[in-house]
Amino acid sequence: MRAPCSVPGNTRGGFPARFDKAGFASTRRRHGRSGLAPKILAGGLASAMLLSGTTLRGFAAPPAVPSSPLSTRGSVSFRPSGPSRGGDRHGQVLGLGLRASVPTKAAPSRTALAVGPIVMGTVVVPNVVLLVTAFLIWRGGRMSVEDGDAMQTMWASYAKKPGARMRALMAGAVRFGFMALRAKLSRNKEKRHQLNVSAGQQLVKELVLLGPTYVKLGQIASCRPDFLLDEYIQELKRLQDEVPAFSGARAARILEEELNKPVSELFKDFDEKPLAAASLGQVHTATMHDGRKVAIKVQRDRLKEMYDLDLAQFDKVTGILDKLKIGVQGADQKWSEIFKEAKVVLYREIDYISEAENTKRCEANFKDIKWIKIPTVIDELTTEHVLTMEFVPGVKIDKLEKLDSMPGIDRTLLAKRLAQAYLLQFCKHGFFNTDPHPGNLAVDTQCKGGRLILYDFGQACELQDSQCDGVLQVIQSIVDLDAKACVEAIGKLGALKPGANRQVIQDVIQNNFDTGKVKSKRSKRRAGLAEIEELGSKKKAPKQSDTAKYLQLPAQLAFVARAITQLNGVGTLLDEEFEFIDAVAAKVPEIQMERGAGLDYLAGQVFKQFTRPT
Repeated sequence: MRAPCSVPGNTRGGFPARFDKAGFASTRRRHGRSGLAPKILAGGLASAMLLSGTTLRGFAAPPAVPSSPLSTRGSVSFRPSGPSRGGDRHGQVLGLGLRASVPTKAAPSRTALAVGPIVMGTVVVPNVVLLVTAFLIWRGGRMSVEDGDAMQTMWASYAKKPGARMRALMAGAVRFGFMALRAKLSRNKEKRHQLNVSAGQQLVKELVLLGPTYVKLGQIASCRPDFLLDEYIQELKRLQDEVPAFSGARAARILEEELNKPVSELFKDFDEKPLAAASLGQVHTATMHDGRKVAIKVQRDRLKEMYDLDLAQFDKVTGILDKLKIGVQGADQKWSEIFKEAKVVLYREIDYISEAENTKRCEANFKDIKWIKIPTVIDELTTEHVLTMEFVPGVKIDKLEKLDSMPGIDRTLLAKRLAQAYLLQFCKHGFFNTDPHPGNLAVDTQCKGGRLILYDFGQACELQDSQCDGVLQVIQSIVDLDAKACVEAIGKLGALKPGANRQVIQDVIQNNFDTGKVKSKRSKRRAGLAEIEELGSKKKAPKQSDTAKYLQLPAQLAFVARAITQLNGVGTLLDEEFEFIDAVAAKVPEIQMERGAGLDYLAGQVFKQFTRPT
C-alpha cells in the first residue's frame, strides 16, 4: 500500500526507493557527520533568512516544480533526483539527492517579514557593539607602557584625534573602575590589599597611556594620602620620576635641532641614558668641554599640541560644573574663571625659557640661606624646549631609608626647613614654586641636618604685596584664634567679594575656632583644648553655607592651596607630627617686622604671649 504523498518509484514500506532504511543508512555513511551538518546548517540558515524576508544570491527561493497529484496545498513533495531540468538548479537544497517543490503561494507573511529587522535591531546589533567595545577595552589594557618612543608617538597622535583620546579616557576609567570595585567587594583583607595594589598599578598605567597632562594629575594626587588609599599613593609616586623615557637618540636629535650644533660640539660627553623621566620631559647628564657637569632637561615632542587638546577638554568639564552650579568649596565662584587663570601658569611650564627665569629668580631669593640649594642655569645652552643647569645630585626626599643612613640628616628639621622655605616664598619673596612634590625635592649633606635641593620651577606663581600680608595674617590669626583678624586677612588675600557681610564670616570662623574645626597644634597649646570645647558647646553654630556667597578664590590662592597640600604630604612623610602652621609660626613675627610692621605689632605679640593661658 502506498503511503500518502508518495511518488513513483516507491518499492518498500512507503519509502522512496533510494530512501529505505538501508538506503538512508548508506547515505549517512556517504556524507558522514562532517558532510551532513554543514548542509543542514545551510538549510537552516536559508530558512531563517526566508523567514526574516532576507534574500541573498544563492539562497533565493527555488522555482516551483510540479508536485505529486496527491500533494496538498502548502505541502512539499519529494522525488528521486535525476538530471537537472530547466531552471531546477535549486532542487538539491538539502544536499540529500532530493528536489524540493515549493508552491509560490507559501510566501512569508508581513509579520514574518518584520521579525528579522526587529531581531537584528534589538538583539544582534547591541550585542555585537557590546562585544566589540569589550574587546577594544580589553585590548587597550594589554598595551605596554615600557616603550617611551611608542608612547610618545601615541600621545602625539591624540593631538590630531581628540575623539580617540576621549575613547581612551573612558576605556581606562572602565578598566580601573572594574579593578577598584573588585577590591572594594573583597571580604578577605589580604586579598583586598593585593587587589588594591593591582588597581593602583592599573591607575598608573592608564594615566601614562593618556599622556603628560594626566601624569601631572597623578603626581598631584600622589601627595594626597588623606584622599586616596595608601596602595594607590605608593603606585602613583612612581609617576614623579619613572614615566617611560624616550630614547637617547631622540633626545640627542632634539638637542641638535634646538641648539643648531652636533652633540659632540656641544658637550665633551653626553649620557644617552636618562637620569630621570617626568611628565613633560626627561633629564640627561653631560660634561661640558670646560669640565663642568650639567643636567639637561629635554622636552617631549608635540607637548603644546597635547596641552591644547587636554586643556580644551578640561574647559568643557569646568563649563559643565558651572552649568550644574557645582561651585568651588567654600566660595561662590565659577570653575571656568579659576581654570582660565590657571591655564596661564600651566602653559608657562612648557616654556623652558620662562622656567629658566623662574629658577634664576628663586636662586637669587635664597642665595644667603645655606640650607637651600637651587641649581644655576646655563643660559647659552637653554632654549624653549631645552634647559641646561648645573648638576646638583642628591637623595630624593621620599627615600627615607637612604636619608636615615646618611650621617647628620635630621628628617624633622628637614620638614621644618621646607615649611619655612615656603613661608619665605609666600610672604617675603611673593614668588613661589607651585609644585613641591617629592620628585622635585632632594637632600644632600652639605649642611648640618641636611641641605634641601629644589628642582623644577616650571610652575611658579607671583603674589601681590597685599596677598603676602594676608597669608602672614591668616597664619597669625589661627595661632591667636582671632576671628576678626582672620576676616581682615581674608580681605587682603582678595577672597572677599565687594559688599561681603564680614560679621557673618567672622561668626563662622569663630565657631570653627571654638569647635576645633580650624586648628593648629600651636593654638591648641596656647588656648587649651578643654577651653575650646567648652566655648564651642555654648554657642549655636552658624552654617558654613552662609559665607559662600561672600567669598571668591583668586587663581593665586588656588596655587597656594595646592602647594601647601603637596607640602603637607612631604612634611608628614618626613615627620608624622608635621603641621605647616606649627612649623612656621615662630618665623611669622620676624617676617612681619621685615615687611615693615612697627613696634605696635611687636608689643602686641609680646602682650599675647603673656596673657594667653597655657
